[in-house]
Amino acid sequence: MNNTLKRLFEIWHSDYMDALPSAIKDRGYSFADNVKRDILITGFNPSFRDGDSQGIIHGPAANLWKDEKWDNYVGPMKKMIVDDSVDLREKTDYLDIFYFREQEQSFLREKILCKPEGIRFVVDQLNLTMHIIENIVMPKLIVVKNKESWAYFGKLYEEKGWVWMGYRFQHIQNMACGELCRITGLIDSQERIAPEIKETGLCGTFVLFTKHINQFTTAEERPKPALLKTILDWYDAEKAVRSFSL
Repeated sequence: MNNTLKRLFEIWHSDYMDALPSAIKDRGYSFADNVKRDILITGFNPSFRDGDSQGIIHGPAANLWKDEKWDNYVGPMKKMIVDDSVDLREKTDYLDIFYFREQEQSFLREKILCKPEGIRFVVDQLNLTMHIIENIVMPKLIVVKNKESWAYFGKLYEEKGWVWMGYRFQHIQNMACGELCRITGLIDSQERIAPEIKETGLCGTFVLFTKHINQFTTAEERPKPALLKTILDWYDAEKAVRSFSL
């Protein structure tokens, strides 16, 4: 049993689950078999559509990129990393920051976060997510592809005071497809959901905060493969310069 599966099994068998909607436990959970990659695209939570079977679902993100069948969620995401000129599929991993299966994002706010037990459920999942990002994927670029998930990275700390994973960001520039930032450290707060992580290994990692991309999103609002490649080249160039002894 890998560490992610083991931890999710522990979470789904925690005592607080009895206070949460039974559908969470009944449907099971879904997660990616993450590996080290230069780019990490993050979503919110795996969906549970009509006709979906209950249980545990997992597999490598590479399966998403190779699947030729069109999917309204995966298809627009693939267009961010591959076109006729650039192919970043081998450099890209994916994860949802939460693992419960549900179609409606309002479910988290209305059915989970309204209870102390739900807060513990959320914190335990985010703690796992942060360890996966820090210790397994270790990306040079994170594309946060869902506006509701911005807060859980710490992006709204200055505006709302919400800490959660508690990354500290330097604003780089606004673009039609989102806001480009850089991780500079961790917020100094006892409210961080992973206090055991004293320092982040992601200082210098770029984060592109964008929104959910679907078939109706305009071309200007979509991150393009050429843009993501340029950001990766920027990261590598800075690292190369820093490696010189001056």
